[in-house]
Amino acid sequence: MGCCCSTDKDSNQNGETNERTHLLANPVSSNTPIQRTHYDGLRYPGSVPKPTDEQSALNKILQQTATNVIDVAALDSHNLEQHEYVERARQYIQKAQAAQPVLLSKYSKLILAKNSAVLKDMPAIENLLIDSPICVMDYHMMMKNSAKISRALNEIHIEHKEDLVVPFAIP
Repeated sequence: MGCCCSTDKDSNQNGETNERTHLLANPVSSNTPIQRTHYDGLRYPGSVPKPTDEQSALNKILQQTATNVIDVAALDSHNLEQHEYVERARQYIQKAQAAQPVLLSKYSKLILAKNSAVLKDMPAIENLLIDSPICVMDYHMMMKNSAKISRALNEIHIEHKEDLVVPFAIP
């Protein structure tokens, strides 16, 4: 174990790496020097820029970012006119119908139901709610079958014949 504050410079390690071994030979000298351009207000190439220069650099970065950002909230997508909405819906339906046979042939193994489709528009919910309810005979058949299933589940009994966990004799 080593001490984090140790100043021991012993090199009796025989080339073995440990916590004191430098991983980089000389990280300062291996970096390429940064070339600075001379402009007014900067006297020495190695000096720190003035706060106004930093502020102008930050403003430049902020301006570039502002020009590259797309403001989604300001796009006014909610104010579509009726004819634009109808046109977009028609184009979507046409593209979905055009892609449907290709997708059905490509993903036919994944489709379980006979009449299902990958890209099928949902019909108006009013049409589904207006449909007539199931007939009385179907309702009685479902109730009778669910009662039979419930009785069958209640008649299941488990008889205890032997222990599930058997202790082994450990010498």
